[in-house]
Order: sequence, then structure tokens, then C-alpha cells
Amino acid sequence: MKRVDIGLLGCGTVGRGFVHLLERERTRIRSRYGVDLSITRIAVRDLAKQRPGVDERLLTTSALEVIQAGDIVVEAIGGVDLPRSLVRTAIALGRDVVTANKALLAESGPEIFAKAAARGVAVGFEASVCGGIPVIRALQRGLAGDSIESVAGILNGTSNFVLTRMEDGTSFDAALRLAQERGFAEADPSLDIDGHDAAQKLQLLASIAFAGQRPATFEVSGIRDVTAEDVSAARSRGSVLRQVATAEESGGTVHLRVGVREIPDCDPLARVRDECNGVVIRGRSVGDVFLTGRGAGAMPTAAAVLSDVIEIAVMRLRQEAAPGLRLAKAV
Repeated sequence: MKRVDIGLLGCGTVGRGFVHLLERERTRIRSRYGVDLSITRIAVRDLAKQRPGVDERLLTTSALEVIQAGDIVVEAIGGVDLPRSLVRTAIALGRDVVTANKALLAESGPEIFAKAAARGVAVGFEASVCGGIPVIRALQRGLAGDSIESVAGILNGTSNFVLTRMEDGTSFDAALRLAQERGFAEADPSLDIDGHDAAQKLQLLASIAFAGQRPATFEVSGIRDVTAEDVSAARSRGSVLRQVATAEESGGTVHLRVGVREIPDCDPLARVRDECNGVVIRGRSVGDVFLTGRGAGAMPTAAAVLSDVIEIAVMRLRQEAAPGLRLAKAV
């Protein structure tokens, strides 16, 4: 049985979810995968803050101490500048990294992946897009044998929650307040309802689907201007309004767009309601592949983080058995 030490940077919503999920699943992971995952240190800003279910003896305010203590470093801080610095440090010290940070990867992904490849470490980022839905694995491995023509999806749970509640007669403002009360939206929801959160996720998916090609166009708009009349008119036509993020390749050129679209009830994305996410990947050979599930929240995101941790741990175990095996730049 191989023990793998994990250093956790941040213990907010996702970090706590990861701690609780690993505690629940640890025995199953040992039995199934032959690795014993153990959180050794957790970096937090405030040691005095109450964190139910988290062992206080693991807490520290030293991020470097956490990085040095882990074979795998899980970044669950959020933001860009501080996480970028810490991820760079972890890679330089030869640590594998798992992150749910879409903003970081949208801004600095190519640099981070290049540094990881040069250092021979892995970067897992499944949780950065669509929570627990394995869309990145689908693009990287499940559909690796096909050429991707387009990716279209509902990538932001807050906007989807608001629009589907408006279908039920709730006003925009009331639906947004309810999303905030249930933890789907931040106190300042601008990133979500203006389309920028979906744009960051779309950028990541497009970079995988289309081998890092720079988009020729990138249009982003949100849902602020959607009215009850707009929703009602769409329903009268047998359609619904959804914030849809689309990446398409045509003639060797990639076009990205995030905006409100009217889609017919027969479209699989029309059936994605509330805080759920859904993605349709169109391959030249396989046609349309539809993935849907809970795209946000502590436990779905933590499940994706844990999946990456397990995959990296198992790859390291195999590498020890076959020293010539090399890890990919990202998992």
C-alpha cells in the first residue's frame, strides 16, 4: 500500500468538501486503487475560524509548509495572483498539483502546463469546469480518437438557476436572491450573470478541444437584460432561454461565444435546469455526446478534485513500478 501525502491550500467551501469527501471515501480508495491518501497539512488565513469536521492539528498559516509536506498539492484558494505564485512554487519543488481554479488556468494555464511538463509533474484541473461532470476527461481521453467540431454548454449554474426560476414565474431579482441564499451565487454575482465565469470555462474547454488554437472571435454577454416577457415569449414558441457557451471550429478558425440563446424544448440543453450544467460535444465520427450533472457546490467539485488526486497517485504508483513511464503535462 503506497501512502500519498496531500497538502491542501485553502479550506473554504471546496477545501472543506474535499476534506470530508476524502475521509468518507478513504477506505474504498485504499481497497480499489492501492493508495492511501492522507492530508498532512492545510493552509488557512485564520487559525481561529471554526471549521467543523476539520482536524485543527493540520492547520497552518504557512503555505510553503503545506507545499513541502505534500506529494500532491491541492489548490483551493481561488483568485489568481496568490494561487499562481503558490502553484509555481509547488511545481518548482517537484510537487504534482490539482486545482479547481478556472480563473487561474484561463489566465496562466499555458505557462503552468509548460512549467509542469519541464519539471516532470502533473497538473489536474477537472474540477475547474462543470464541477463533478467529467467533461475535461471526455475531451482529453474519452474522445481523443476523434476530431472535435464544437463544444456547447450551460457552464454557469447561477445564470441557469435564475433563468429556469424565471420560467416558473419568479422575477429576475428574486431568483438571483434565492441563488445567493442557496450558495449558488456570490454576494457580487457579476462574474456569473455577465457571462465571464462561463467565458473562462469555455476558454479552457476550447484549448483542449482545439489543441490550443487561439480563437479568432470571442463574444461574451450575460443575462442581466433578460425580462419576464422574453422568457414568456420563448415558452410560447416551445423554447427556453439559456446562457450557452459555444466553441466552434470552421475552416481552421475557432470562434467562441457566450450569450443567451433561445433553444427548442427538444434540445438536451433545454432540459438542464436550476444549478445543473450540461455540455454537448460534437465529434466528427461520434456525433453528439451529452454530459450533464451538478456543476457547482462543495461536494461535486470536491469529487472532481479527488478524482484527479487519485489518478495522479495511481500514475505515480505505476511510474515507480516502471521507471521509464512519463507523466503527461496535465491529467
